[in-house]
Amino acid sequence: MNPLFDFILALITLLSGAGWLTERRKRRAESEKAELDVSTTFVKEFNENIVKPLKEELAKNRAAINAVVTCPRYPDCPVVREVNDHPSDAQS
Repeated sequence: MNPLFDFILALITLLSGAGWLTERRKRRAESEKAELDVSTTFVKEFNENIVKPLKEELAKNRAAINAVVTCPRYPDCPVVREVNDHPSDAQS
């Protein structure tokens, strides 16, 4: 065969291999970015739809429990009795 033809064939093979590797890296980076975008969206929606409402509900419950001492039925309050009977449930 002609040495020039061999050189051109080797050069074409080398360039196509380099192009394939570059394209592969690009696809991998795009895939990782898409996964990160999905994860970020999931965390944001989780915080908005679950964590934020739970924090608000806990704040209301804390305020109600802290205000129970002002209740005229405080010594005989069934809610206070229930909370005091199960202190280990609140810690776990």
